[in-house]
Amino acid sequence: MHYGNMKFKNKQREEQAEADGTEDLDKAAYLMCLNSADLVKGLCHPRVKVGNEW
Repeated sequence: MHYGNMKFKNKQREEQAEADGTEDLDKAAYLMCLNSADLVKGLCHPRVKVGNEW
């Protein structure tokens, strides 16, 4: 439920998002036993593996 409450905003002049507040993000990260900074990095800066390259 906390995942759906997270809010994001667009970065200026970029096609990326950044977290808009960390309260719900911190709760979701705590429930998944993750660091909240790592969760933001995973959601806002995904990495896709193509072949053998990242």
